[in-house]
Amino acid sequence: MPDAGFLKNSGHGADSPAVFDGDTRQWLTHGQLTCRVSAFAQRLQFPRKALGFLFARNDVDSLVAYLAAIEAGHAVAMLNPELDEELRARLIALFRPDFIIAPRLHSPSSGYREAESPHDGQLLLRSDDPQPHAIHPDLALLISTSGSTGSPKLVRLSWRNLESNARQINQALNNTAEDRTMITAPIFNGYGQSVIHTMLLAGGSLALTRARLVSREFWDAARDAECNGIGGTPFFYQTLDRLDLNSLDVPRLKKFVQIGGKMPRHLAAKFHAMLQARGGELHLMYGQAEATARISGLPPELLPEASGSIGVVLPEGQLRVENEGRKCGLREEGELVYRGPNVMMGYATCVADLAKGDELGGRVATGDLGYRDARGLFYVTGRKSRFVKLFGWRVSLDEVEALLAHAAAVAAVNEQDRVVIYAERPGARFGDEVDQLADRLKLHRSGFEIREIDAIPRLANGKVDYRSLAHAEHAATAR
Repeated sequence: MPDAGFLKNSGHGADSPAVFDGDTRQWLTHGQLTCRVSAFAQRLQFPRKALGFLFARNDVDSLVAYLAAIEAGHAVAMLNPELDEELRARLIALFRPDFIIAPRLHSPSSGYREAESPHDGQLLLRSDDPQPHAIHPDLALLISTSGSTGSPKLVRLSWRNLESNARQINQALNNTAEDRTMITAPIFNGYGQSVIHTMLLAGGSLALTRARLVSREFWDAARDAECNGIGGTPFFYQTLDRLDLNSLDVPRLKKFVQIGGKMPRHLAAKFHAMLQARGGELHLMYGQAEATARISGLPPELLPEASGSIGVVLPEGQLRVENEGRKCGLREEGELVYRGPNVMMGYATCVADLAKGDELGGRVATGDLGYRDARGLFYVTGRKSRFVKLFGWRVSLDEVEALLAHAAAVAAVNEQDRVVIYAERPGARFGDEVDQLADRLKLHRSGFEIREIDAIPRLANGKVDYRSLAHAEHAATAR
């Protein structure tokens, strides 16, 4: 992996700020960050390319460890530090990483010995019997397809994937060395990583904190770091709407990015107007882990009229709508298929997959259905697997969620050919909203069922955890 590493390729000044530690309120310059990363990389020497597991928190120590593993030329899997112990053990047993980096609160895994770590609060474990992993020379990063369950299905990404997507995003967002972004997502998540990649490649800076989004400490860190950029999933914006952006005293925050699912139209319109009033802008973006992070974006000047669109494909990429290999016409629904330098090498479900090269050739079928309009804007109508046949009609569960988003936080699922709507503390009139939805879709109301729960369970990336919905309902019923 020649000359790989964001610190080697950013063209920044050594004395310019790189990372703000929101927990200590201290800055690390690019020069200081480079020194710390190089020192850690020296502790990750192996006679060959190794596999590492990094259970990463949103702190500087985890960031340094991640960048060090990349600089040392290894393949590193970024994982949730709060992963259930049994699930964590299953992943380790399946892939047998050569080294593990985790918060010191984790107990050492069997078959590993503790090595000296440059960080007091961090464990560095090396395998007692390093596995003769055959790892493809291009492999740099592995991301779990499910951050909460620790799915053994990992996305395999190359250094070219990481660098090219960071470059694409920087061009789309006009990121420069003057940009400073507050990270809201876990850095083991694709979005959190993409912020690291884009800011370091642009020579800009970022702020990290383990404080919760709803805490005063989080917003104090954003203000003290003088961040001008921030972003997150629709859930982030729902939370920010409740907090009231204008009351948080973060006047420099002006560049907002939305990822991870469709933003409800009313919320997109509200934040667009609010940000315009403070001289800012809202970027709606679309992507998948299989394409490293992001695929397309909607230019802010097309808001709020086109808020239902995922916009135009990022530079260097191609997006088209296909139906059984045939290119669809304007407004004809089909599957979104993407080509670009940021498309993953493939998946890994076992150690043997780590040796595989690029299996996709830069092309990935997204699994999302959508269409393109006459202006060249793309729209997502739902997932291929997120449909239910109701009274002979195909109903998009994603569209049901979007149409009810103004009334409550909801999650819609298919249960025995019925639409079950989990609603988070809905108001007294929510049933009327569902009645109106059924009328609007020209479907009998008996096809819809409402189940009230205290909170919609979510994955670490802010998306709905559909697998945990029934458990959340049972917990609420038991009380």
